[in-house]
Amino acid sequence: MHHKQSGFINGGVITLLIGGLAIGGLLLYGSVTGQELPVWPAVVVGIVNLVAAGKVFMDVKKTKKLRQDELAAKGQTPQAKH
Repeated sequence: MHHKQSGFINGGVITLLIGGLAIGGLLLYGSVTGQELPVWPAVVVGIVNLVAAGKVFMDVKKTKKLRQDELAAKGQTPQAKH
């Protein structure tokens, strides 16, 4: 099933938001309890954020290429937004 994304929020962005909340929760936990930040959960959250950022980057690149291909097929040129 193919679905054309038309908005800003997609799976990669949601993953980044959840990962940001998770690392924020770990930092808050560490500051409230006075304990050091747990290393392995922080590393896992960081890796998830890197993978999600890569997915968002690739999705944006793919969408731009598809849009250029669609415009080229119609014989139009992309116009810059002001």
